[in-house]
Amino acid sequence: MASDTERAATADVARGDVGGDHLLSHRTQRRLRRVFLYVVALVVATFVTIPVYVMVVIAFQSPATTFAGGNVNLLPSEVTLRNFRVLFDTTLTATYFRNSLLVTGGSTLLSTAIAVTAGYGLTRFDFRGKGIAARAVLFTYMFSPIVLAIPLYVVFFSLGLLNNLFALTLALSAVSAPFTIWLMWQYFQTVPIALEESAWVRGASRWRTVWDVVLPVARPGYISAAIFAFAVAWNDFTMARVVLSQDEKYTITVGASLFLDRVSIGWAETMAVSLLISIPPFLIALFLQNYLLQGFSVGGLE
Repeated sequence: MASDTERAATADVARGDVGGDHLLSHRTQRRLRRVFLYVVALVVATFVTIPVYVMVVIAFQSPATTFAGGNVNLLPSEVTLRNFRVLFDTTLTATYFRNSLLVTGGSTLLSTAIAVTAGYGLTRFDFRGKGIAARAVLFTYMFSPIVLAIPLYVVFFSLGLLNNLFALTLALSAVSAPFTIWLMWQYFQTVPIALEESAWVRGASRWRTVWDVVLPVARPGYISAAIFAFAVAWNDFTMARVVLSQDEKYTITVGASLFLDRVSIGWAETMAVSLLISIPPFLIALFLQNYLLQGFSVGGLE
């Protein structure tokens, strides 16, 4: 039978107390790691939440309340829509917002359609240089949009499409398409070809197979591609500033930047338009985040 000393030594080893050094047990280490992660998450959430909180508070307070006493009051004492009324009554905010919705919707649909078509073709059809072509598409995404701005300006000028929302839609689709094509190429590789072969055996055409079999399975992939294209188009400033030149054609990002030069528009109205710009991305992230995570993880971006 083991002596009391041996049993105590064994217990010390199990607890991590070896050689007189009192090491932490595995349970304590896990707890410390968990606490550390919680602290880091709390710090990041604080830095992210504070600007949003300031934006929302100032947007729903009148300037007189916000700047009463010469200080910035961030504890809400009233809720008013006065800042939003000023925006829609004295500026072209409604027009800017409509233009952004049209351009973003068109660019998202076009970029996603191109991505699905090209991604499926790269996955299911064999041709020489397919791998190089697919990687070349992704390589083009590494160029900043400002690099493409001047060439696209020259192209649209030659075609007579400057100051046209359709031209801006094409430009934004060109910016987002390389990444969305690569994403769908990766995602379609996870869709078993046996599913299509089973449909073909039953007499389905390739188009019917793609529509009824492949696309439902690949839904997380093309929704992720659509979300990415939406983010590129909705947040765009560079292409809109290059392609568009008339005030009534501007998108909300360009139009909001013009408010800073207007004496009649203050910080309260600026925060109100910033809140309006933030609502669509917030709703997209809220309702489609599961698709986004599935699409990027299965698509080879985990």
